[in-house]
Amino acid sequence: MNNIPFTASIRSGVNSDIDTINVRKGPGTDFAVLTELPTGTDNLVVKNVSPDSKNSRFGNKVYQWFEIVLPDGSTGWIRDDLIDVSGDGTPFGYGVIMGKAFALELSRAEPDQQRSNRPTPLPAPSPSTAITSLIQDRVVKVAFTITSAFEGSGYASYQTYDRGLISYGRFQFTLASSSLASVIERYIQLAADDRIANTLERIYLQRVKERDPSLREDRRFKMLLQHAATTPEMQAAQDEVAFTKYWQVVEELSLVPRSIQFPLTKAMAFDIGIQHGPRHDLFATAERQMGLTPRSRVTNEREFAKRVAQIRRQILYRIAEQQGLGGVRHRADFWISLIQNGDWELMGDNDGNVEIFGRKVQIRNL
Repeated sequence: MNNIPFTASIRSGVNSDIDTINVRKGPGTDFAVLTELPTGTDNLVVKNVSPDSKNSRFGNKVYQWFEIVLPDGSTGWIRDDLIDVSGDGTPFGYGVIMGKAFALELSRAEPDQQRSNRPTPLPAPSPSTAITSLIQDRVVKVAFTITSAFEGSGYASYQTYDRGLISYGRFQFTLASSSLASVIERYIQLAADDRIANTLERIYLQRVKERDPSLREDRRFKMLLQHAATTPEMQAAQDEVAFTKYWQVVEELSLVPRSIQFPLTKAMAFDIGIQHGPRHDLFATAERQMGLTPRSRVTNEREFAKRVAQIRRQILYRIAEQQGLGGVRHRADFWISLIQNGDWELMGDNDGNVEIFGRKVQIRNL
């Protein structure tokens, strides 16, 4: 296995207005930017891994920085929340990783050759524990509750009638994208000794990664996923992938640079990220229309959120007309209604409810 190189791939999405990431001279944002690389760049050989120079954290997990070989032969550093990794990471404390794994979600054991005579540190909490803690934040829980009500009928939701080929789970993770593969891989990690997890890994995982369209007709595959959805491991896997691949990306690209504060705006941004992809250009379009500096602090968040919601409504109404999907109009109007009602803290009606497709959904007391 030690002949398999340990490589990094810069994570990418669709409809992105951010198509490059910074490569720095050292393992921290306090180091100067060395160069930029396009998202999607693959097969970057890893030379070293180091904790963040300022001990910066994602939840309870210290960010790790990867020193990679650049196309010109020099090296630079990229943080773990920007990359997938694969191959033999044993020298760096990761073990052998078959297929691609999100580096931020991995636990790193300190390599033996670096331990020397240092005292044994206390074990760090698993990425699952750290992420689960963050998901318990009220705004995240409300956003997940609202968006899941639009997306599907729960963790076991399963359909094959749209362009996603297979859409599964609370947020309709699709076979046509990498999201379904990410959910299944995370479930396999969390339920390593489970019979369903073992079957999915042995028979189906590679086909999912290859986006095999024949899986749409595989009744056993559907049955396994629906049975898995009843377990806490699959439910945790779905929520973790939604958080790391959508909420976190939306927060980093859309919310933090603009100093977005209101729960309503944050939840709407997550809903947009799930439906349109987390690297959408709706926020950038609103900035252009309002004459704002791109990705800068928003001074009138209410007007900005209203403009984003209006732009999205135009898009969804057009989709409804072209594809006969009347339900997307309700999704567009829902956020406009919340803005018009001034429910910026997402407290719902007198009973703490909002109405989605004629159903009362509790958002105040989660």
